[in-house]
Amino acid sequence: MENSMIYQDTELLTEEPEQADGTVCMTVSETDAGKRLDVWLCEQLDGRTRSFVQKLIEDGNVQLDGRASVKKDKNARLTAGMQVQVNIPAPAAMELVPENIPLEIVYEDDDLLVVNKPKGMVVHPAPGNYTGTLVHALLYHCGDSLSGIGGVARPGIVHRIDKDTSGLLIVAKSDRAHIGLADQIREHSFTRQYEAVVYGNIKEERGTLRNYLGRSSADRKKMAVVSPLAPDAREAVTHYEVLERFEGFTHVRLTLETGRTHQIRVQMAAIGHPVAGDPLYGPQKVITELGGQCLHAKNIGFVHPVTGKRLELDSELPAYFTRFLEKLRRGKKITSGLMQGILMACDCDGTLICHDDSIPPANIEAVKRFTAAGGQFALATGRPVPMVEEFISKLGITTPCVLFNGGMIYDPVDKRPLWYTEIPLEAKKLALQVMKDFQDAPGGVPGIEIFAPDMIYLLNWHPYMQWHLVERHLIPHEKTTFSAIEHLPWVKFMFVCDEKYMEDLIKYLDKHPVDGVQLVRSDRMLYEVLPASGGKGSGVARLADMLGVPRSRVVAMGDYENDREMLSWAGFSVVPVNAPPQIQQLADLTTQADNTAGAVAEAIDYIIEHKQSIF
Repeated sequence: MENSMIYQDTELLTEEPEQADGTVCMTVSETDAGKRLDVWLCEQLDGRTRSFVQKLIEDGNVQLDGRASVKKDKNARLTAGMQVQVNIPAPAAMELVPENIPLEIVYEDDDLLVVNKPKGMVVHPAPGNYTGTLVHALLYHCGDSLSGIGGVARPGIVHRIDKDTSGLLIVAKSDRAHIGLADQIREHSFTRQYEAVVYGNIKEERGTLRNYLGRSSADRKKMAVVSPLAPDAREAVTHYEVLERFEGFTHVRLTLETGRTHQIRVQMAAIGHPVAGDPLYGPQKVITELGGQCLHAKNIGFVHPVTGKRLELDSELPAYFTRFLEKLRRGKKITSGLMQGILMACDCDGTLICHDDSIPPANIEAVKRFTAAGGQFALATGRPVPMVEEFISKLGITTPCVLFNGGMIYDPVDKRPLWYTEIPLEAKKLALQVMKDFQDAPGGVPGIEIFAPDMIYLLNWHPYMQWHLVERHLIPHEKTTFSAIEHLPWVKFMFVCDEKYMEDLIKYLDKHPVDGVQLVRSDRMLYEVLPASGGKGSGVARLADMLGVPRSRVVAMGDYENDREMLSWAGFSVVPVNAPPQIQQLADLTTQADNTAGAVAEAIDYIIEHKQSIF
């Protein structure tokens, strides 16, 4: 790539596409007569800032009917037919040397890539940051395969985010991609969602900020909300939604309609809720542990300018952000009260999560809305602690959860069981009996998993366990003998059997009843033995008693036979559309979405909207 040439414009960068340097000749139309020269030139030179234009005028780089401009001409009024020539001068030279800086690439093809920019990285060279920028890293990663429309100093850069804002950024590798992406930004069809922690407690659950932004008259380094009549005023629109509330802070999601310089930071500060850690628009005493504003560009959506395919890309919140959230969650939570006193117990597999254990983004967002509004959200699942820790973290769950299909109530804040039950010794011997009686059965001896509070023990291995315990989740387990663990507390144990032999196992267990336990089929290949005092229904009832929530204000959501008891017990029951007909018959509400398309989100939205009639 050729040496870079960059004009030393000290203006803060907008998120709009820029034009190439050169000479431009224009004629003032009758409709533009009377406008100020600097304002008019900003309109004509799309993407150039007002201070950039004023500097051109002051330096004599604008000709008015053949006369070189002087400083006072920036206030000059135009006349119809006036000939205006603008020369954007050859900039100071700056050689860009590719630098081997690691990049987190979220998506890449021949035309574009999406990078997850870390906090502290400048997007492109500018005064004070001539090395170590994203551009330097891209030159190393991509070589010459970057769009040149942004100029040699800004190859491939279509839009920008601030140095101390982390998150997703699109880079064009071809000119056709650059043009197509720039058009989407200009037409506002390019979607961007951010998450932030802001100071104070926002009163509303959601809202829209719509005003005009321009250069601050008090400080050139800052933007400000200005009158729509201000020469450099540009409309800015941001939609916000509260995710969580804490004492002194609010966790919000922000969706941009426009992309103005410092848009989120200025608009949130203007309503009295500056972004936490923001050294420019926040309190003088900043939160130094954040290293700048707590603002992350989390989601980006656009139509691929070459293939025409719609892309929606999401990124995890970075460590600095999650550490701050965890710190806030350990303190006092503030709620709006809309869902205060309501407990929602939700199954995992087939309900909250997809088959690959991912959580649809809509479900994550809805759970956070529910808890921000004062509701208590708990998992009600057959899984042990190691299998749910990731879900608890992503959803920000602080309410105790019902695990082992009712065998344990687990506190995710203190990370310890609040209660668990045990299988009687005589009932444990059922595992030995099955191993003996199925020794010569066509399907072989079922796999046997023993769930103790902090470990899974295996009495007999089954191939399904390789996926269940290792490939799906690498969780603590060990092979052992009955005599080595019979004295330990068993919260439950489970038979793992090929689906075609499951009916044989069920018939066998029906003929060998054991006191002190209940039998539950929890999956097509899994059959569980639970203590008589276990079960999801009794587990959710016990949790509700602990929290002081009456049955009438408990919502239960599940999709399978092992959810039957809690669906029947709860004051309001919901099932996803993927639940079998016999389970749907138990429900007060069957969602239109299945577990992969945000069934939990649909249920929560329904509950919030119909609160008065439900409770």
